[in-house]
Amino acid sequence: MTGVETKLLRHPGLSDSAQELAKHLDHWIEATPPAQLAGLVDQVSLGLLRDAFLAVGGCEGTIWLFDEKAGELVAVFNSGEDAKSLIGFRQPLGQGIISLVFVQQQPYCENGIQTSEGHDDTLDRKISKHTTAMIAVPFYFGFGLRGVISCVQLEEAVREREGFSFVDVETLARVTNLIERLINESLFSSALGLNDGV
Repeated sequence: MTGVETKLLRHPGLSDSAQELAKHLDHWIEATPPAQLAGLVDQVSLGLLRDAFLAVGGCEGTIWLFDEKAGELVAVFNSGEDAKSLIGFRQPLGQGIISLVFVQQQPYCENGIQTSEGHDDTLDRKISKHTTAMIAVPFYFGFGLRGVISCVQLEEAVREREGFSFVDVETLARVTNLIERLINESLFSSALGLNDGV
């Protein structure tokens, strides 16, 4: 690699099509239920996420997608042993740290989260466990904010270290950005019919 940036020349006849594509994808995503949108996160992406959760010292992690109609974040994937009972859990906007990350579009990291005023322990009570630390980052794809990816440490789970660091937040954000690119490539190819007949 030479480090020289290579740019594809923009085709002048595709400018209007780009805006039309963005509107089409936005409309489709907003009209599609979160459980169905979860299929956009393929096995490669899930593998990257699982590796990232382990790399930052997390016990497990969750993908939350926004349900436009209900105004709630919905857990569509969880890497932990309680995944079956967690998937489908709905977090109303305005409650808890996950919704704060979504609304403010800023990464979040807190250790000793049990004492945090913003922490909503509804999910903890559902699975009879206690979150001790959390990272949460905004999750974008298809030209917009679509949800949140979170990673936690649990009091009841074995872990190699206590708490998360700023470097851990950067690691999870970087992997989330990579997954965004993978989803976008899939969306664009599908919308433009580039994989038809392949």
